[in-house]
Amino acid sequence: MKFSKNLALLLLVFAVYWSYRALMPQYREDLEKAPQNFATDRALEHVRNISKEPHAVGFPAHGKVRSYIISQLNKLGLETTTQEGYTAGDWANLSKATNILAKIKGSGNGKALLLLTHYDSSPHSSLGASDAGSGVATILEGIRAFLSENKTPKNDIIILFSDAEELGLNGADLFVNKHPWAKDVGLVLNFEARGSGGPSYMLIETNQGNARLIEEFTKANPKYPVANSLAYSIYKMLPNDTDLTVFREDGDIEGFNFAFIDDHYDYHTVLDNYDRLDRNTLAHQGSYLMPLLAHFSEADLSQLKAEGDYIYFNLPFFRLISYPFSWIWPM
Repeated sequence: MKFSKNLALLLLVFAVYWSYRALMPQYREDLEKAPQNFATDRALEHVRNISKEPHAVGFPAHGKVRSYIISQLNKLGLETTTQEGYTAGDWANLSKATNILAKIKGSGNGKALLLLTHYDSSPHSSLGASDAGSGVATILEGIRAFLSENKTPKNDIIILFSDAEELGLNGADLFVNKHPWAKDVGLVLNFEARGSGGPSYMLIETNQGNARLIEEFTKANPKYPVANSLAYSIYKMLPNDTDLTVFREDGDIEGFNFAFIDDHYDYHTVLDNYDRLDRNTLAHQGSYLMPLLAHFSEADLSQLKAEGDYIYFNLPFFRLISYPFSWIWPM
């Protein structure tokens, strides 16, 4: 009997340990990875260059970071443009925003996939390594890997590094309401942070049911999905918005948020630096982007709206489990 109790305790401890370890990839040095693969170390180099100084709107380093991002897009062979303008944003803070834009032209005429993050840091001394240098680095490295395959996607892929997010989502507001490309967008993948580590949670932004979005997300089959339909129900009750909220509210455009929240005490402080960014977390962001980029650059993005909702949650080994909301009462 004592042996059985000890064995049960060991199994319980192992199950708890594995449930957390299996949530996200384990970082290993990968600078020598094949060009078509996402390399966390290559992404980290972008984070290092972006997060040397606070780069909020109006700070001296803000322009340096913008120039760095444009130079990296140009290095990838992409024609890069900027969009400038004043908006009151989501929080009635009038500010000038300078968005950075690039496009990979697709072979079809359907809706475009938009990759989104912001490049300004918080004005509260933050170095912006996680929020949102990690997002900038994830997209730059992901696009580099995608382009190295020399394949033409079916859908246009729009890359938007928005500005003045920290002041009131101003850059997103400027793009959605005033840029001609906004009407072409069918889906947004947004990369964010409210801490400097931990698993990246997938949160959906939609004005209708989530059924089609979950179906397509499951088809893309990211290896480490961390998602729970209850979490989004809670998120909607909180006063927290991201750039993606502007796309949903002003443009009726669906999207996925990918954001990590552990070590929240680093958020919007000088501790949001290169050394504090969890390498496993950055690898997790890359593990979302690559399969989703491959899938949604080919999928029909005009068919993502649905009336019904799915319940969904992740489990070790099974990845994402989902079923229609209507199954709850019979179950």
